[in-house]
Amino acid sequence: MQSFTFKELFNFKPPEANRLGWIDYAKGIAIILVVYRHVVFGLKGSGVVVPQWLIDGNNMFYSFRMPLFFFLSGLFFERSIARKGENGFFITRVNTLLYPYLLWAFIQISLQILFSSVVNAHRTGADYLNILIQPRHLDQLWYLFALFNVTLLYLLVAKLFRYDKFAQVLVSLALLAIAPLVNSISTLYDIALHYIFFCIGNLTASYFFSEKTQDKLSSAYGLLILLPVFAVCQYYFLHNQQMNLFLYTGIALVGSLFTIMLSFQLAKYKAMPILKTFGHYSLYIYLLHVPIVSVIRYFMIATPLRQHIVITLLLLIFIAIFFSIIVYRLCMRFRLGFLFTGPFTAPPSNPQTVATPKTP
Repeated sequence: MQSFTFKELFNFKPPEANRLGWIDYAKGIAIILVVYRHVVFGLKGSGVVVPQWLIDGNNMFYSFRMPLFFFLSGLFFERSIARKGENGFFITRVNTLLYPYLLWAFIQISLQILFSSVVNAHRTGADYLNILIQPRHLDQLWYLFALFNVTLLYLLVAKLFRYDKFAQVLVSLALLAIAPLVNSISTLYDIALHYIFFCIGNLTASYFFSEKTQDKLSSAYGLLILLPVFAVCQYYFLHNQQMNLFLYTGIALVGSLFTIMLSFQLAKYKAMPILKTFGHYSLYIYLLHVPIVSVIRYFMIATPLRQHIVITLLLLIFIAIFFSIIVYRLCMRFRLGFLFTGPFTAPPSNPQTVATPKTP
């Protein structure tokens, strides 16, 4: 077991590794919105009266936060293939997406059954089947399975059509068109709905990684011009959530672009660096925050804070994010990395090297 200090454990400075700053900022913003949603509905499910404006705030930003994660993953598809090879890429996704999804879905369902008297979810043994069939019924973990499935299908289509991007566009549009027909099976629906965002990320990767484009995206004027469009789209989505999925895709892309441009601004001026830290740990926050919130919420709503919903909400979001990072670090220090990453290794390959884009 490695030794560590409390200073290291509670150090929330952003990593100094050669990472794209705006990517981590975008992930940081998105993961805060994800936690916000789960905290709001967790409080509501516990019988706490949540003001409608807090629920509307969540619903307004629901349009783009998960599509943004798929888009960002698509940006790195070909770079990952070039660096690791197809086999290495596939094994990496098994280790970092499928494995933690299966493990934590099993853990979460088991804990919810064991502590059924203190959690909002009411699980039975039948819910273990939903791990593969109806992941949307299992709270927040569906995203990992959906991203794995989308990535795998995208890789298969790429191989089948020899990386023809026009074929990927056609597949994306076809899947989006049939998505309403499979919405009763969330595994299939999430693939059909989100494939297009991964595809657009892949198609626009060279654009987003070019220095000329990054200069444009770093423009404060561009962000201000996009702001009213973003506001109108989110307002429309709030009041028209049962919309055509092609229209939804457009609204989600506007929200994603606005978040990315905001992230470029933050990265440019190195403002609010804690968001970059949140983005760096976003996967582990995603995995851990729900059980952490469930425990803290149980005790918190038994106090007078129950009457101060905004304070309770902010405290739970703060605790969920920071405790998730701390728990992950403790797990890694105690050699419990198997809780987050699978053990599988890919056969040796000779992938093509790709130059790393510069950090803005």
